[in-house]
Amino acid sequence: MNALPDPDDVQALMAQAQLLPGLSTRKGALDRLVADYSRGFASEERALVVAFIGATGAGKSTLINALAGSDVAEEGVDRPTSRFPVIYAPEDALLEELAGVNAKVARYQVRPGAPWSGQVFVDTPDLNSVVKEHRELARAIADRADVVVVVMHRGSVAESSQAEFLDEFAQRRRVVFVLNFADQLGAEARTQLKQQIRALAASRHGIGAPDAPVFAISATEARRGNDPTGELSELVRTLEELGSRSAIERVRRSNALAVLRQLQAQVAPARVQADQAVGEVGAALEKGLAEARGALEEDFQRRLAAAHGHLSNEVRRQASGRWWGPAAWWMRLSMLGAGGLGTAALVARRNLPLGLAVGVVSTVVDKVRDEAHARSAERAVTSAGIEEGADTLAAARTATAHARAVAHARGVEPESLGIPAPVALAEELAAARSRAWRYTEADAVAEAVARWWRWSRFVLLPLINLPLLALFVHVAYRVVTAYVLERYLDLSYFLNASALGAVLTVAGGVLASWSLWGAAARVRGLAQSRFRAELEDLQRLLAERSTTALQGARRAGDRLAALLPDTASRG
Repeated sequence: MNALPDPDDVQALMAQAQLLPGLSTRKGALDRLVADYSRGFASEERALVVAFIGATGAGKSTLINALAGSDVAEEGVDRPTSRFPVIYAPEDALLEELAGVNAKVARYQVRPGAPWSGQVFVDTPDLNSVVKEHRELARAIADRADVVVVVMHRGSVAESSQAEFLDEFAQRRRVVFVLNFADQLGAEARTQLKQQIRALAASRHGIGAPDAPVFAISATEARRGNDPTGELSELVRTLEELGSRSAIERVRRSNALAVLRQLQAQVAPARVQADQAVGEVGAALEKGLAEARGALEEDFQRRLAAAHGHLSNEVRRQASGRWWGPAAWWMRLSMLGAGGLGTAALVARRNLPLGLAVGVVSTVVDKVRDEAHARSAERAVTSAGIEEGADTLAAARTATAHARAVAHARGVEPESLGIPAPVALAEELAAARSRAWRYTEADAVAEAVARWWRWSRFVLLPLINLPLLALFVHVAYRVVTAYVLERYLDLSYFLNASALGAVLTVAGGVLASWSLWGAAARVRGLAQSRFRAELEDLQRLLAERSTTALQGARRAGDRLAALLPDTASRG
């Protein structure tokens, strides 16, 4: 008895396990089983509850009167008699377990010498009634009973309604079969019908084979104190053994053990289905993301193309800041508005302060323009909403469609298996795109420029600056020589030298700009690589979510199965 787990533990585990596929839709039935298990721990001081079930005219009320030794139950003539449950209980019997059942309660006095008295008898509605509510009332009583006595007559032995009703209770209740009106049958007919009842109990319900307790009696004769078949005394002895104080707790714990086995029989396949569903969903998500990946990368490439101007300017700005010389100055100035600087120069010829002011304003305007271009590029890559980013939402639907179909086929909400809604996945994809853009602006540009600088400082920088340095040395040499020899250089020389310096500066700046084409292309390549890495991270995250989906329910199912004593038998 101590091997049975605490009812509170079973209830807590089942509350979690009910999220498993196949169990979530049977919450009501599972809750009834858990409540049934808890009743197995009721005090043995409470009287045994015996439910009498059967078809119309089986003689349930007559049998109750015969066992109680008095007319506690009304025996009707018109069928069906039992339209609602009637609880016949001793005057001091506690009926908490039967509270909430729509039944009449009739108290009776225990009569000394009665065949079997002192227990709670419940006369249930007929199982073959055309009224559905009658079967539901009978089910509610059987749920709260300790023992079920199935009363039959010759024509109801093989009734399907009775067999279907017992399918639900045969494994979790102590069942006693009574073949009534046996005085109207010959000995051979009684033997055949009893064998038929045992065979049905064994093959369909799996109880008591081949010794299912089956008694052929006549309830009417038993009322008169007669036992024409000689089996009434055996029935009474069996019931007395079940109703003894020492046996009541054993019966209830035995019923509770049977309930646990029923729970195990339902949880075990649901646990396997959960593992299968998680595996199928993981594979479906992986396949769906692989199918959507191409469209997502193309979409990101188009967005990068819209931000190409801003990225090229960032590469040029960082590259020009790494070296020195007139070509570097030209690169920096070329990123500013030529119109503004030209206007400033023209104005400065007439009014130097005003020209400087125009230059400052032009520079500020250019800075504001660059900031606007930066924000525009960021919006082009990251800020497209779900409504605008139709490609992203379509890709999210493609990625989740098969996985959601698998979840629905398993009868489980997709979200419980870690499958995001398409809109939620589209938002996660947009976040991944934003992270890739932040990396592009900050790290990818710096990395591409640093790689460019590793070779350009040894090749490009000397190639551009050495001619300018040679020109500067030549001019310096001519100036010093002219000063020493007291010969003045013509203005045309300086104009020609300045023009040549400007040509070398512009040529060097253009050459440097051309060399940065590869760096800009590398920035785009790094951005695409980072976006692919973000997609891989998101795929791993979704796989982890699907792997750990229903983890609590699966663990509860495992723990519940481990609680069940596999070798215990009915007491």
